[in-house]
Amino acid sequence: MVRGKVLRVCELSERQTETMFRIMREYYHNVLWENFIGDLQKKLDVILLCNESGEVHGFTTLAIFSHDENTQLLFSGDTVVKKEYWGAHDLSQAWIKNALTHAEQFSGKTYWLLITKGYKTYKYLHTFFNEFYPRADTQTPPGLQEIMDIFGVAQFGERYKNGVFAEGRDFLKEEFDDMDGSKLRDKNTAFFLEKNPGYKKGDELVCLCELSVDNINKLGRRVLGR
Repeated sequence: MVRGKVLRVCELSERQTETMFRIMREYYHNVLWENFIGDLQKKLDVILLCNESGEVHGFTTLAIFSHDENTQLLFSGDTVVKKEYWGAHDLSQAWIKNALTHAEQFSGKTYWLLITKGYKTYKYLHTFFNEFYPRADTQTPPGLQEIMDIFGVAQFGERYKNGVFAEGRDFLKEEFDDMDGSKLRDKNTAFFLEKNPGYKKGDELVCLCELSVDNINKLGRRVLGR
């Protein structure tokens, strides 16, 4: 049995940090310790997927950026889950609960700013939320596209173009890329590949989703116990 556990990054033990790094290296090419630690230290929270003995089997991270006085962005960093726990909702449940807590403490609107190099992470959006962008068969509202573009240029400069951050440092190992014809029949997966055809070399699609109880769909509410 595993469950999600929320910590401040500064609360991580040396062993937990090293385990997180080993999992990243197991699943991704080109993961360097100095880059991993540098990115981790820029984050506020880390959500660990742990078993009953406290062993880490996956994680994701979170940082908070101010877009303006009425808008904040919750930015997801490195995210990886061991293959035997793919499909479990424990990590996403803990992440959403933690994200909603941050949103409820802010007087304006809060958005999840997700950059993703894989369809599995993109899948979190249409699995748990009603509205998110970009998505199939829907035009991204200009105001939300502007938020993504401002963030993309500020963070990635010329490497950000047409909603994609090009050639991130690390990329998924081939043996864990389970893309096949059956998945392509899913409109959301097909849309992700259309928008981010370079995902295999580390290109990341920039996505935006309002974090509010009203924007959580039925499955998301069930996972949250609401």
